[in-house]
Amino acid sequence: MAVTAKAIAQKLGISPAAVSLALRGRPGVSEQTRSRILAAAQEMGYPFESHASPTHSGMIQLVIYKRHGKIFSDTPFFDHLTEGVAEQASKLGFHLSISYFYGNQDPQEQLKSIRSLKSSGIILLATEMRSADIQRFSSLDIPIVVLDNFFPTVNLDSVEIDNHYGAWNAVRYLISCGHIRLGYLHSSVDIRNFSRRYDGYLSACRALPENRAKDAARRIVRVGTTPDAAAKDLRAYLSKDPVLPTAFFADNDSIAAGCFQALQEYGLRIPQDISIIGFDDSSLGRLLSPQLTTMGVNKERMGALAVNRLCERLSQPVPETVCILLRPEIVIRGTVLDHSAPEHPSSAY
Repeated sequence: MAVTAKAIAQKLGISPAAVSLALRGRPGVSEQTRSRILAAAQEMGYPFESHASPTHSGMIQLVIYKRHGKIFSDTPFFDHLTEGVAEQASKLGFHLSISYFYGNQDPQEQLKSIRSLKSSGIILLATEMRSADIQRFSSLDIPIVVLDNFFPTVNLDSVEIDNHYGAWNAVRYLISCGHIRLGYLHSSVDIRNFSRRYDGYLSACRALPENRAKDAARRIVRVGTTPDAAAKDLRAYLSKDPVLPTAFFADNDSIAAGCFQALQEYGLRIPQDISIIGFDDSSLGRLLSPQLTTMGVNKERMGALAVNRLCERLSQPVPETVCILLRPEIVIRGTVLDHSAPEHPSSAY
């Protein structure tokens, strides 16, 4: 009976994908593991010699798409994503090349540059990308995994945050703390992540009484994505002396941090007078006093999962296309007041 890669994997207690990489002479496993696999294959009589030559360069590209760069310049979120990609690529034995694709430059010249590297596959960080943009990459004929976005119009694997769920859960948490007069600090820059958070916000607000749900849908304040821009836009909103919510959900921590400053300048105490919850669990939120309650996302894990999926595509044919969603978790700190607690009865507001 012929010895299979699965049998070798079972003997060594490792994944069949790792065995397949080693037997084909491909990168993606450490040299120590490769030596163990080849030794076991020889001992078990596996005819691996014919697969020993590498079939590609062992390089993958991280291509960062910048339509306008406003999102990338605003938050450390993307540094963590990149670190996750780089660390996992190194761990699996790949060389990593990082390049940028600019929406306002000649796409054909940029695609030509990507092809010239003759990499095995691409991680496409597509946060600022729109559906029309992804079509350009279909001509590359290279395995691609999309990171931090999803495009139903193309047959590409993707790894992204469950943004709808994250916003929905954040608002549900505010409601569970007794907040029924809600507001939303919504980014003035339109990307899919924020659109999905918008949908999640409205979805959660439907649990409120009808009049409160309508108020929450109207109390959406469009603000810039940097802390300074968000603070400026919220100051303009506050100057109109609106009826404020008891709690705001913010599209991300950068927005929350800027609006935090503007609310304090307006004389409001956080969380005693107004609560706020952010999204991304960035270092900015931990610099505030009190520290920001937020939705935590494992950015490094997202990057690593994208590399793992690309490695799987390179190691063996996979018939299915997958979308991996990471669910954010609430990180409770100090900016949300729990009105349902005995010392803060809901009748107080």
